[in-house]
Amino acid sequence: MTRHLAVLREPYLSRILAGEKTIESRFLRVRAAPYGCVTAGDTLFLKRASGPIVATARAARVVMFDDLTPARVAALLERYAGGLRLDDDMRARAQSSRYAVLIWLTDVAPISDPPLVSKRDRRAWVVLES
Repeated sequence: MTRHLAVLREPYLSRILAGEKTIESRFLRVRAAPYGCVTAGDTLFLKRASGPIVATARAARVVMFDDLTPARVAALLERYAGGLRLDDDMRARAQSSRYAVLIWLTDVAPISDPPLVSKRDRRAWVVLES
């Protein structure tokens, strides 16, 4: 089981905590984490962008896509819209992606005593340990 740090912006973090957003997605132009790094059963620490770790979740299912085109991205966004809960600006930014990772979340829980993680870069996903 691997542990990951997922940095999330609003309103997506609040949607996950409220149980409205059940699929975390990462649309990527290059093959980078979490592509190829996250598997079902892994633990995710959910960190507020420019803020603390506020919750944990478990990856129940993970599906990765490559060689995406704008048409394939649009089809993915339409098929999983209910779980993704993406706004129009995120949908538009995803169109130029070549890779995607969809992570079905389960066991989402607020955390009162988060682990200390030294992170001072702009990465939105960090593999903490395998």
